[in-house]
Amino acid sequence: MQFKRMLSLFGVVMAAALVLAACGVSTQQQSGGTTTNPTAAPAANSGGTSGGSTITIRWRTRPSDAAEQAVYQALNDAANQQLASKNIKAVYDPGVNQDYEPKLKAELSAGTAPDIAWIPGASTADYVAAGQLLDIKPYLDKDTSLKIADFYPQPVAELTHDGKVYGLPRDISTMVTYFNADLFKAAGIPNPKELSDQGKWNWETLLDSAKKLTDASKQQYGLGFGDWWGPAWGYFTNAAGGGMFNKERTACNLNSAESVAGAKYVQDLYTQKLVPAGDADGEALFNAGKVGMYFNGRWFTPGVRTNAKFNWDVAEMPEGKVKSTWLFWGPYVINAKTANPDAAWEVLKAITAADAMGKVAAMGTNIPSRKDQTAVDAFLKSNPPTNNQAFLKGTDYAVAEQALYTGNWGDFSGKVQPLWDQMIAGKITPEDFGKQACEQTTGAFTK
Repeated sequence: MQFKRMLSLFGVVMAAALVLAACGVSTQQQSGGTTTNPTAAPAANSGGTSGGSTITIRWRTRPSDAAEQAVYQALNDAANQQLASKNIKAVYDPGVNQDYEPKLKAELSAGTAPDIAWIPGASTADYVAAGQLLDIKPYLDKDTSLKIADFYPQPVAELTHDGKVYGLPRDISTMVTYFNADLFKAAGIPNPKELSDQGKWNWETLLDSAKKLTDASKQQYGLGFGDWWGPAWGYFTNAAGGGMFNKERTACNLNSAESVAGAKYVQDLYTQKLVPAGDADGEALFNAGKVGMYFNGRWFTPGVRTNAKFNWDVAEMPEGKVKSTWLFWGPYVINAKTANPDAAWEVLKAITAADAMGKVAAMGTNIPSRKDQTAVDAFLKSNPPTNNQAFLKGTDYAVAEQALYTGNWGDFSGKVQPLWDQMIAGKITPEDFGKQACEQTTGAFTK
């Protein structure tokens, strides 16, 4: 059955990829629909499109690879089947990883952005402050076909500000430890899932495993993770008992003793050369069998399924001073300047419906952001990995990605990242990292 499922997924991916190749340029040129006038307030359950010309609504995500892009193209095709009766056509406009947000922000300012876009959860407040997102609360209040309570409360809370709601969560994902089971078996040591089952998966056993899996002669590393705030200075400072912000999110907390301890742990990993250099493509190295463990979210799964030629699985994140992981999430938001808010609302509902999320979850890309059991069951049955429960268990103690309404997330992270890079390169101490990070980010918070 697993073999048949993989063949089926391969067929979907290849078919969607061919569709994208055939129409990729034209989708980039589509604008938000212009055949109806913007509507000031929505009518209950209506897209305001019946009987008129077809309205085109363009929507965008940032797929991490071709496999994930194909998943969203397939979702777009399924959405169009149900939108046809409403005279609405959804066009999927995939973004690229490099400079995704700068490009989107420039398009929003120029009036050429998609009608709907996915954005990182932590960036939500920045877009709200710029007046670029549509408040969808009037639609939620009048449309009985969708209930905000159907979504997990943590991301909904981050999307709610001053009585307004600025989008719907596309997905959630806890960060987990992907691991190469074959490398662990060859080394004769228990893998992260086995250690987790024994209650022994922590920073001590992580370090021990990384040392035993690292082999310079084979250019093989014990551990890898992306050099960005999520798996790097975010997770490690949280798990050490610290964190980015104070409780009120009005000041930097990276200079606390706990946060500095987390930074020191990471600097030691780099000093001992247990992880690839900061600018190395750790994801590619893991898929090539050159990294024993890799910290990442669910979005990494389709690529591993496609590229890895070894046995692999996932486990919860190792426990530091406290048990911690990130609850990543990202919303679909509606462009405040869309010419057709009613039609955009209908597309937003279609791509966040329970059955749509179930289909995406079955293909492996995301954990549904809805609590519907059918969507959750589809996710759990989406193998490999075998241990999908690791993603769900982490939600009990995960730190949700925070929208910084008390400041500017871009300014904050933009100041911290270069300092982190200097620290892992050994150019400044962990103490200097924390001190300078908090000194340089004072202007990122609202006075």
